[in-house]
Amino acid sequence: MSKGLLLVILLCNVLAGVANASEASHLLKQQNKFSAQVEKIENSTGEQALFLEDVLRRKNGVLRDEIADLLVKSPDSESLKTLIPAQATMLQALIMHADAQAQTLFQEARDASEADKAEYQFLAQQRVASVDIYYTELATTFDWAKKQGIKLDESGFKQDLQQRSEVLYDIVIYLDGRKKALDQRKLYTTEEDKPALEKQIVALAQLQRYLLSSMNNTVTLMSNFGLDVTDYKQTLFAMTGDINADILDVNVALGLFHEWLDSFKDWAFDNSPSILVKLLVFLGILWATHILSKLVAKLVKKSVSHSKMDFSVLMQDFFISIVSKAVTFIGLLIALSQIGINLGPLLTGFGVAGVIIGFALQDTLSNFASGLMILIYRPFDVKDLVQVAGIQGTVSHMSLVSTTIRTLDNQTLVIPNNKIWGDVINNMTSERVRRVDMVFGIGYSDDFDFAIEISKKVLQNHDKVLKHPEMNVRVHTLNESSVDLIVRPWVRTDDYWDVYWDVTEEIKRQFDANGITIPFPQRDVHIYKTDQA
Repeated sequence: MSKGLLLVILLCNVLAGVANASEASHLLKQQNKFSAQVEKIENSTGEQALFLEDVLRRKNGVLRDEIADLLVKSPDSESLKTLIPAQATMLQALIMHADAQAQTLFQEARDASEADKAEYQFLAQQRVASVDIYYTELATTFDWAKKQGIKLDESGFKQDLQQRSEVLYDIVIYLDGRKKALDQRKLYTTEEDKPALEKQIVALAQLQRYLLSSMNNTVTLMSNFGLDVTDYKQTLFAMTGDINADILDVNVALGLFHEWLDSFKDWAFDNSPSILVKLLVFLGILWATHILSKLVAKLVKKSVSHSKMDFSVLMQDFFISIVSKAVTFIGLLIALSQIGINLGPLLTGFGVAGVIIGFALQDTLSNFASGLMILIYRPFDVKDLVQVAGIQGTVSHMSLVSTTIRTLDNQTLVIPNNKIWGDVINNMTSERVRRVDMVFGIGYSDDFDFAIEISKKVLQNHDKVLKHPEMNVRVHTLNESSVDLIVRPWVRTDDYWDVYWDVTEEIKRQFDANGITIPFPQRDVHIYKTDQA
């Protein structure tokens, strides 16, 4: 490498260092300016404070992006040891200010008139959103400090997260109780007062959703810092019903199970005096549902089997099964509600179980979808002779996940529906009339016109060969050892094999009786003798 090139590289490195130093100096000036701005915000009130904080938050976002770039380009910069702690200090001050403003606005919302309540509540929600942003940025700042080896005290931040989650937890529980009380009150109020109650319920539900979102953000940060969040995750799941990876956490799942178990114990204790009567009602409803499902199944069977409906047997069985099971399921839910079980958590549990089972049984769901396609497009029906998935036999019966085929040698095979729908389906009995394709070879020295006449007489004399469509007997191929004739009569589908075997046997007899040969494969070999040298 030449000395000139080395000098150029060295100069570029020096210039890059100067540029990074200049950039770091600019960031320090910006940080000092923003830190001074915080004190100005704390001394302002009303719209002025909101305006100054909004400007600071936007500009500080740009500054943080530049700090992140500096961490990549020049991680050894001494300026980072000043920038990162300054960011942490500024964000902590902003959190305290925004949190105090939010508490004040919530207090004013509680004391305000109905006309002003929504405005104060909206402003409070904005302050809560600001606090969430500051907490997230502060958590990122602590992560920067760890990577740079800068010691920052995280204990206060963890305590703030813990206290914030507790406050949000108490508020959302309170709002949930208020909303349930208003729902109960709405049952006994007049029609004129219901719109006002519904408006309050909607406002409470909106505020609750907003605070649950903030709580979820706080719980995520707590989890990243190794704090125990099991109780909070249980509350989030119970109130939102959102299914995510938290439900797979052992502690969360056990907590939910114990909560449901305690709920069941409370229910059993409260209803013990009448539990016997309720059990009898429960069994009575199940018995009535069983009778009703059978009656409904008979009515549906009579309806779908009507000739004008033109449903296949498989589709008829499907409708009958679905309706019968639906009646049974509805009856079971009614019976459970009569003994005091709350169906909301139960249906939620079914939803969770359905998602887990769905992931575990993906192949079964594929079979289910294929079964529906078979029922809709009707490529075959019960008692049809088919060839599917390499198997030939008669369709015995079908469910939504599999089809049972009885082979010609009386074996019973159960084939998954996705293997049937994803392959060629050959239905041999879907049409009432079929053509029997046979080929007979005769010698080159035989009279093929005479052979054709014999074949036609055999077909004409068979009582199961149809006159229409007409039979077809012709010379087909001049093969290596034979002249091949095609013999193609038309028959009813049920008579296919009888005609095939009978005609084959009779043509062989007639050919033998009339001196027409069916030659073996033969080859002429010519041998030439040559003189030896």
